[in-house]
Formats: sequence, structure tokens, C-alpha cells
Amino acid sequence: MFGSIPFFGLSVWRNKHVKDLLFSGWTPIIIAMLISSGAGLVLERYVDQFKGLAMLTPILCGLAGNLGSIYASRISTCLHKGVQEQFKKVEVILLLMNVPIQVLFLLIVWFLDIGHLDFTFAFSISYFIVAMICTFLALKMGKSMTLTFWKYKYDPDNYVLPYLTAIIDVICTSLLVVAFAWLSANGYAALEDL
Repeated sequence: MFGSIPFFGLSVWRNKHVKDLLFSGWTPIIIAMLISSGAGLVLERYVDQFKGLAMLTPILCGLAGNLGSIYASRISTCLHKGVQEQFKKVEVILLLMNVPIQVLFLLIVWFLDIGHLDFTFAFSISYFIVAMICTFLALKMGKSMTLTFWKYKYDPDNYVLPYLTAIIDVICTSLLVVAFAWLSANGYAALEDL
């Protein structure tokens, strides 16, 4: 990989359309990697304590982050084109898209009995609430971050997506741990390994 850096760097340098990205796109990626490490620390701390946490985290973080990123990209495109975005309508549609996907995922987990979860009604409701909160936060953050970066003359396409997905990873992982801890502490599910 390191040997290919000069080749690809020279290729980008010679392409006048992307030449500027050679020097401007690294800061958001590096900072996002540092932020996202927080999610890894939370997961590492609790993965042995709560059964199924490692299986649920990528789905929860991935879906919320992707929906927030789609929204941010859509807003950015509207800003570049000078078109007014219909924020409320798009937010509601993207939030509602989360519902059937999460329900399908929970049905698959229940039907195939994967993840070694104590799959109860309380667990399903708790997971679903966390999923909706995370998606809602991703959409709101995607909107506010995109408009803020645009206001300060930074291209949202280069900055918002790395930051948004990294922050959402930390939030989703943390909220999922809180849900597992609450279920376990209140006797709604035996989620801890013995």
C-alpha cells in the first residue's frame, strides 16, 4: 500500500478536477477516525458484558449513519444547485424508512435466533427506540452540519460525511450500551454473559 502512494498521488496531481483534494480532504478523515475510535472503546469495554452487542452495533450505526449521510448529501446538492430543500418532508421519509428495515432485522434475529440474545418484547422495544433516536439525531445533525459548513464556505461534501458518521457511531454504540444496561438492571432480559 505504501508503495502505491506515489503513483496515486501523482495521478491525482495530474488531474486538474481533483488536484485540490490532494491537500484539503485529509483533516476531516483523520479527525473522524479519532472520533470513531470512541465507539471502538465503548464497544471494547462492553462487548463481553452484553451478549449480542457486537452483532447489533454495525446495523444500528450503519443504518443511522447512512440515512444521515444521504440527507446531508441531498442538502449539499440542493445548496450547490441553489434549490430549496423540503426539509420536513425528506426527514419524515428517511425516518420512516428506518422502521421497516429495523423491524425486518429484528424479525431475522428472532427467527434465526442469532446473536445469543434473550429476545424479549422489552428488548425489541428498547432496541427500536434506540434505533429511532439514533436515526433522528443523524438526520438533525446532518442538516445542521451541512448548513453550518456551507455558511462558513466549506464544502459539506468533504467535511460533513466523515464527521457525521463518526459521531453517530459513538452515539449509537453508547445508547445501545445504555439500553442493554437498563434492560439487564431492571430484569427485563438476561443479557449479560455468565
